[in-house]
Amino acid sequence: MRRTLFRIAAILLGLMPVLTAELALRWFDWPPPPAVDPYVDLHKLRPLFEPVPGDPDRLHIGQQRLHLFRPASFSRQKPPGTFRIFALGGSTTQGEPYSTETAFPRWAGEALQLADPGRHYEVINCGGLSYASYRVFAILREVLQYDPDLIMLYTGHNEFLEKRTYEESASGGWRRCVSSTFEELRIVRLARTWMHRAEDHGDRPEKSRTVLQAEVDALLDYQGGLEQYHRGDRWRDGVVEHFEWNLQQMVRACRNADVPLVLIKPVSNLADCPPMKIEIDPSLPSAQRRRFEDLWETARTATSPSVAQRAAAAALEIDPQHAGAHFLLGRLAYEAGQADPALVHLTMARDYDVCPLRAPTPILQATQRVAAASHCSWVDAEQLFASRSDLEIVGNRWLVDHIHPKIEGHQLLGREIAAACIRDGIVIATQADWMERVEPAFQQVLAALDESYFQRAQQRLEGLLLWTQGRAKKIRGATASPSTP
Repeated sequence: MRRTLFRIAAILLGLMPVLTAELALRWFDWPPPPAVDPYVDLHKLRPLFEPVPGDPDRLHIGQQRLHLFRPASFSRQKPPGTFRIFALGGSTTQGEPYSTETAFPRWAGEALQLADPGRHYEVINCGGLSYASYRVFAILREVLQYDPDLIMLYTGHNEFLEKRTYEESASGGWRRCVSSTFEELRIVRLARTWMHRAEDHGDRPEKSRTVLQAEVDALLDYQGGLEQYHRGDRWRDGVVEHFEWNLQQMVRACRNADVPLVLIKPVSNLADCPPMKIEIDPSLPSAQRRRFEDLWETARTATSPSVAQRAAAAALEIDPQHAGAHFLLGRLAYEAGQADPALVHLTMARDYDVCPLRAPTPILQATQRVAAASHCSWVDAEQLFASRSDLEIVGNRWLVDHIHPKIEGHQLLGREIAAACIRDGIVIATQADWMERVEPAFQQVLAALDESYFQRAQQRLEGLLLWTQGRAKKIRGATASPSTP
């Protein structure tokens, strides 16, 4: 017993310098340094906003960034009576295939203006095409300097667009918990900052972080991009872990800045979007592979639903993670009105997609975990659309493609975000009937848009569909603008 107590005392004595340093940093209210991404090197990234030429009191998105962003500007000094909102994320935040004029941040701002007309609700849309969470985090850190009153965050679909390398790690709940706990220690964050600064000055270890380019370098932006995706890619676990870390840091940054955050769970098309790419399990023995191919051919070509169902089910017994077979079974169940099996198989078709352009279940679960742990405002776009869809499975009724809502979907989401802000006390509604006046106000906004706005959206949608099919024309190494629409 005495020996055990002695060992405990020795451990505590060894920890005393660390505990003393931590207490000192907190006692003197030393501000924690911004978290350094331990997964990728972001030193090439540039600020999104810059002074307007000839008007240094205003900031805007520079011309060189408008191939991925839409124009936005604001006064460096926030005017009195203004409630400033920054909306962050990828193409859905931007309103693709339309634009920011009909994106959910615009509709949320319009709804909040109706609820609280005594203030001016200023919405600055920072949605960037193909922007993943690690790039969004960099923008968040920037915009927190510009006196925001609210951050809207919709991210998760773009995590697999850029190739990164992650060291193998035993990912799991315990590891996430321990990592998150230690991130709260200021001395740990200070040590990490010093370590990564040393790396950025050339003292990099052999296994260094992936250095990201200044702008998005998506695999699908190039010819043959779809061929770069393969089943069983070992980087997927690292992607999910990195995504959750980014969300945690964004929540923490908003909390430290005392800025409310609305986190939105992304929605995707399950019912009407087949997998972007399917592959047979490469580890199957040749005999099983031939058997699978025979069954798969039967399932795809059968005119009888029952024959197709039996063949696809038998194929899945050989290859349980074949996205195509899951989608076929899901569609058969959906068309038969069988909600439960349809949802199971269509979800698996998304999750096992070899080219994951829709946020898979692990990404969605990470979003929910972070929201639950942080108690931030939360909007579940997936459930919002599902509750208004046939069999409660989201499809073309609300989305124009694999992930992007129709304009009425953006309006629905905008109303829900506004309601969440009021529910959680971020905004005090002074007009009790604001919800009844939303629809006429939305119609006025739409009426002010000319026909060319919708024609451009149709052209962009056609280009976007080609992009998802891996039909980009850009050649890696050549100088050209990104082929994403």
